[in-house]
Amino acid sequence: MADTIETLKELARQVRYATQEGENTGERVGRTLVGILNLLSQCSLEELNRIFLHKSKPDETPFLLKLLGGAEIDETIDSLVAGKGILLKDGRVQADILEARFALIVQEVIFNRLSAMESDYFFSESGTIESVELLEDGTYRLPLRKRWENDFTALDENDVVYGMVNNLASGTGDYYTSWLRVLNVNTVSNTITAVMYPDDEVPGGKNYPPEPLMILSHRGNPVNEDRQAYWYLSSREKCICMLDGVTKPILEENNYAIIIGKLKQLSLFDNLPINYRHSYIYCRGIAIQDLLRIDYQGTPVRSENNRGPWSSEDAVNNPYQATDTVYDAVYHIGCKWMCLVTGTLQEPKWNATDWAQIEGNSELSLAFSSNNGYNFFAGKVNAEFTPIVYWGYNDISADVLPGDWSWTRDSGQVTEDNAWSVAHANNGRILHLTNEDMPSNWGTTRKVKFTCTAYVRDGAGSTNVENYIDI
Repeated sequence: MADTIETLKELARQVRYATQEGENTGERVGRTLVGILNLLSQCSLEELNRIFLHKSKPDETPFLLKLLGGAEIDETIDSLVAGKGILLKDGRVQADILEARFALIVQEVIFNRLSAMESDYFFSESGTIESVELLEDGTYRLPLRKRWENDFTALDENDVVYGMVNNLASGTGDYYTSWLRVLNVNTVSNTITAVMYPDDEVPGGKNYPPEPLMILSHRGNPVNEDRQAYWYLSSREKCICMLDGVTKPILEENNYAIIIGKLKQLSLFDNLPINYRHSYIYCRGIAIQDLLRIDYQGTPVRSENNRGPWSSEDAVNNPYQATDTVYDAVYHIGCKWMCLVTGTLQEPKWNATDWAQIEGNSELSLAFSSNNGYNFFAGKVNAEFTPIVYWGYNDISADVLPGDWSWTRDSGQVTEDNAWSVAHANNGRILHLTNEDMPSNWGTTRKVKFTCTAYVRDGAGSTNVENYIDI
């Protein structure tokens, strides 16, 4: 058996040699083929079955198979991460690089969950140029590639389109953009006719002719308003943009309808405190059902719902509310108040526990009222002094407890002053002064001070406010 195989190999080499020599090729090949046939006729079917591959049994060989170029199929490691060689197994093809010169058609693409992209991605009508024909009038006839049998271009007349070329084979990495306006669309032949924009009407001031395999993307239309918008995502600009009202290659500021990410340096942002290193969302119009605001620390920012003047009827029929995202605000007694407790029936005022003042005068002060003036002669002192506590411009004296008023006297006579203060420890709010309340030296010094202190309790604590009467 081994001798038969070696003999067949030798005859095969002779056939190859005969075809390469050129002289008497037919005669020499014929003699060699006759020899092969004679040899095969001497072999049994069992021997021929071992030598040749055929359809009646699975193909197999003990030798290492090699593809064109020397790639060895059997020297493989079945792994997507640490694999080796070319694997053809169980309907799978596993290799380092898979290249398709025309198209790759699959029903499902499964890819690594971690993916990355660079450059710009445009979401608009597009087409791939198969060939470029420069017409006599300076326009271009551009047949577009059909992705499937019934595929027709979605480009339309007057569309502003552009394509980019990045020639990696040039060594220098030529990179340029071609800007075109579609003049005519032939859906039957899937062809467009287009004209180049002048250099002064394109970004960068230089336009380039289209080339085969260039992908054209629709950008706008100077005539059809329904075709003046498109989306693009840019890893270079670090944003997602929606452009609208595009009529020419060079964009205007009003073309930016939505920007998500790093903002453009537009004049409409000039007077805003924008940090161009941060990301923002700019939108020409927006309708929101739920809006959650947080500060830079992640704390929710509550929004205000202004209910106008406070009303006891509204408190019952349309309760005031305070939630994590919104609070009701009302106006009452010259101030603006924030609701703290949903459904509260309290009146907004200085010591209300269910309301907090957010606008208005909340300064505490103390003044006096006298029924007989403030100037007296010796031996003729007789007057009542009533202290009044103001919260802003509102008299809140009635909210100060009877035991939260205190009086002291200061005349320079320490012993007498202390005795007077002890005697009037439970005086209460109103101070009735007579001749007996004057110090012994008052007739000569005419100097004595009576100080009133009010302890104002607002529900969370107390605050002291004081003033004095100088007689």
